[in-house]
Amino acid sequence: MTSINYNIVMFAYNEQDNIEASITSIFNNINAQLNCFYLIANGCSDDTVAIANRVKEKLGFSRLNVVEIELGDKCNAWNTYLHELADDVDVHFFTDADVQFSSHCFEQMAEKLVNTGDSTVVIAGMPLTGRNIDFYRSLVIERACFFGNLYGMKHAFVERIRETPFRLPVGLNWIDSFLTKAANTDLKFTDFNLPDRTTWIEGVGYDFEKLSVFKRSDIKLYINRIARYELGKIQEVFLDALPCEQWPADMMDINRKIDADFDSLTSHLGFIKKSLVRKRLTKILSKAS
Repeated sequence: MTSINYNIVMFAYNEQDNIEASITSIFNNINAQLNCFYLIANGCSDDTVAIANRVKEKLGFSRLNVVEIELGDKCNAWNTYLHELADDVDVHFFTDADVQFSSHCFEQMAEKLVNTGDSTVVIAGMPLTGRNIDFYRSLVIERACFFGNLYGMKHAFVERIRETPFRLPVGLNWIDSFLTKAANTDLKFTDFNLPDRTTWIEGVGYDFEKLSVFKRSDIKLYINRIARYELGKIQEVFLDALPCEQWPADMMDINRKIDADFDSLTSHLGFIKKSLVRKRLTKILSKAS
């Protein structure tokens, strides 16, 4: 039997508090078929990179490649891996830097994905913890969703992406939704899913530390997450109106259009969510100016 090789890419933005645990979890759950683990530190201004390099040395993790890019944007980091770094391996795993991984998940998921039919291009890591675990499990099982915490992609689909103009626009706030659409529609972004595009394994995936209402940093993280998701849903309306060949390189013009018609576009939101989106959008636009 031919061995199945894979890459892992982890995206990290100011994750100094989590990066050692996440790298160690990957180290403990890989096998000899790992080709390369790319840690893409995008725009980090804390000690993420220094800690990652220290952990690499401590573990003797020679297959860990710490890559620094200046722009702090996950879409840009994703594009960088897909179009510049991705090697010719069977499966590419994408992860966030604030999660832990179930035992031997990478080899299990790689084997499952490679042994599916040609139409199946992504395997979702299953959420194993969280207050809303049942809801997110249902999204994976019933709606063919996958999340940036952990998913694997066949190399054939990576090549398919490279053959098209498909890139995530810099500044897109709701990445998981667009990648789920991309996989389930074969980059056509129709309003219906093609069959059997994703798969999963029960009990194999990721977990994370629950947010605490008693930690200021966790409250801030939760608030930012709400604002990011809600702004992303509004951005989605504009991108859905365009074929992906016409997507902009970044979201700034769309953000300005949202700003110009803000009250109308956010009329469905309650006062708190609307205020959070307003604050996030204002911050984005002020940075651009």
